[in-house]
Amino acid sequence: MNIRIVDARCGWRWIVAGIQMFRRAPAQWLLLIGTLFVASRLLFLLPLAPLLAVLVAPHFLAGLAHGAQALEQNKALRSGYLVSGFLRNAAPLLTIGGISLIGQVLTLMVILSVGGDAFNEVAKGIADGAGKPETISALQNAAPRMTLAVLAGFAVSLPLMMATWYAPLLVFFDGIKPSAALYLSLLACLRNMRALLIYGVALMIPLFVFTRIGLVLGQVDLGLWLLAPLIVPSIYASYRDLFVPTPVIDEPPQNPQGGAD
Repeated sequence: MNIRIVDARCGWRWIVAGIQMFRRAPAQWLLLIGTLFVASRLLFLLPLAPLLAVLVAPHFLAGLAHGAQALEQNKALRSGYLVSGFLRNAAPLLTIGGISLIGQVLTLMVILSVGGDAFNEVAKGIADGAGKPETISALQNAAPRMTLAVLAGFAVSLPLMMATWYAPLLVFFDGIKPSAALYLSLLACLRNMRALLIYGVALMIPLFVFTRIGLVLGQVDLGLWLLAPLIVPSIYASYRDLFVPTPVIDEPPQNPQGGAD
C-alpha cells in the first residue's frame, strides 16, 4: 500500500466530493445516519453502552464507506451497508475499536491527572453558586491548570485520532492487519497535514453551528450526527485519494536450476 502526498487544496476537494456523494442519494444517507442515531440513543440506555459504541464504531464507519463505494460504482445505497463491517473483517475492525477505546481512556486519565483538582474546584464552586466572587476567583485560579490539562489530552488524542482515521477503511477494503493499518493511517495523516488542516478548518464552521443547536436541544454530539452524511463520504474520498494499492508484479517461473524458464 503506497501513500500519495497531495496538495493542500485537496482538503477542500474531499468536502466537495462528500457533498456530491450525498447529493446522489440524500434520502438514503439521512435514513442510514438517522437509523444509527436512534440506535445509539437506545443503546445508551444500557450499562456500559458508551464503551460498546466505541468498540463497534469502526464497523459502522466501514459499512457507510462501503455504501459510498457503491455510489461511486453507480450502485444503489441500501440499508444493508450498515452491517457490512460485521460481515467482512469484523475481528480486525473490533481490534481497531479496542485500541481506540484504550486510547480514549488513556486520554481521559492524562486530563484528570494533570487538571483533576482544578476541575473539582470549578465544579464545587459552580455548585455553591456560579455568581459568587469565590467561584469567579476559583475559575481564574484553575484556568491555567485546566488549559494545561486540555493541551495534554490533545497531545495524546491527536496521534490516536490520526492512527484510527483511515484504519477501519484499510482493514475493510484492503484486508490490512490492524497494526499496519494504524501505522499507515498515521503516516498518511502526517504526510498530508496541510490538506487535512484545510479539511478540518472547513468543517469547523458548520460543526460549531450544529453543536450550538445540539446544546440547545440537550444533545451534545448532535453536530457530528448532522454532519455525518457529509463527513463519511468525504473520508472515503480522501482514502481513495491517499492510498494506492501496491501493484503485484508477476515474476517469471524459475526452473530447478534457479534460472528463468
